[in-house]
Amino acid sequence: MASGLTDGSRRQPSAKKVLILGGGFGGTYVLRTLVPALKPDDNVETTIVNDENFFLFLPLLHEVATGAIEPRHIAYPIRRFRFRNHFKFVQAVIEKIDLAGRKVSTSAGTLDFDYLILSLGSIPDMSGLYSARQSLFTLKSLEDARRLKNHIIDVFERASVTSDPEQQKRLLTFVVSGGGYIGVQLVSALRDFILIDLARLYNTIDRNLIKIVLVEAESKIIPRLHTNLGAYIMKQIKRMGIDVRLKSRVTHVFDDHIEINHSETMPASTVIWVPGVVTNPLVATVDAQKDSAGRIFVNEYLEVPGFPGAYAVGDCAHFIDPKSGQPIISNAHTGVRQAKVAARNILADIRRKQKRPYIYSSPFEVISVGSSKAVFSFNNLRLYGFGARLLWMGGYSLLVTKTYNQIRVVTDWLLSLVFGRDTIFLR
Repeated sequence: MASGLTDGSRRQPSAKKVLILGGGFGGTYVLRTLVPALKPDDNVETTIVNDENFFLFLPLLHEVATGAIEPRHIAYPIRRFRFRNHFKFVQAVIEKIDLAGRKVSTSAGTLDFDYLILSLGSIPDMSGLYSARQSLFTLKSLEDARRLKNHIIDVFERASVTSDPEQQKRLLTFVVSGGGYIGVQLVSALRDFILIDLARLYNTIDRNLIKIVLVEAESKIIPRLHTNLGAYIMKQIKRMGIDVRLKSRVTHVFDDHIEINHSETMPASTVIWVPGVVTNPLVATVDAQKDSAGRIFVNEYLEVPGFPGAYAVGDCAHFIDPKSGQPIISNAHTGVRQAKVAARNILADIRRKQKRPYIYSSPFEVISVGSSKAVFSFNNLRLYGFGARLLWMGGYSLLVTKTYNQIRVVTDWLLSLVFGRDTIFLR
């Protein structure tokens, strides 16, 4: 039923159809850039498809998992975006993308398009790991965050009623695999959640049995980070009592222990897997040139070569930085900037104007280290400590979608600083 999801009452005979796949940073910022700029005589129908009905602010997911922010406060319904009467939202699972036939099959029917945005995000990279455990944790969704927080609280409940020190030691060992941006922020927030908020509530537990481990395959944490910033973060997380294992990999996860580097074993009940991501597997089925991570090669306009009108952004795009000759690293900042460029190029094509290339620029760096410290870098300016943490909080709160959510996030932070993080096990 091609185009069966389009609102027929508004459709014009020769309307150009823009189809956006994915409701993350890339998809929603294409929507928020394109739709307000459209004029009636542009004659464009815009549809966005996502399997959830909300946009999720992923950079703060670790704050949800460690009880500092309420889950709903980093999610915003796509149907509540401005100009919602000028686009159509479809909540559905995307099943097949046919670039040549210019149509997309979903669980809600088939959609055709004149312009397509591929912004399906990424999934955790599980390569090199064997897990026999069902409770291996990732952090890519609100459900992931809820499940992880519940698990951590449940671990303390179980540890508080056992008299076996070895069993307590296993239960109270927490391993974060991956020392990148997410891993560092997660492990430091996890440490504060556990040692500041949870440990004081369970007086039958010996705090000396609690062990938090960060495992990183490279020779330093956040390898691409400036040396001074990385050294400061390493110093702080070691001061926090976190055991850092560099040049190491979690190679096997069992029910009651893990294996590191195919040799060392460690009792552990909690393993959080955040070493990296790969492109959404659906993108790998697209008939276009892709790299080893599944990202689609795009030209300077972010368009897929050979398929005019089809664009890939964010984690779906393999874009070469002309200055370095290397593919750029995708993050939220990059996804937003690419989305805006792709939206403007679609608009330019519709209006028969010249498209503009995407020009990559290195963004500022800001990384939190627990509840009271962070690092900040922009050009030659570098800040460390509490001042950088305030910048981190202010910057991220402003990036959260809509004023209501911004206020709730800031309020959550202030309340957690004064009264402690939330420790409720919520089914």
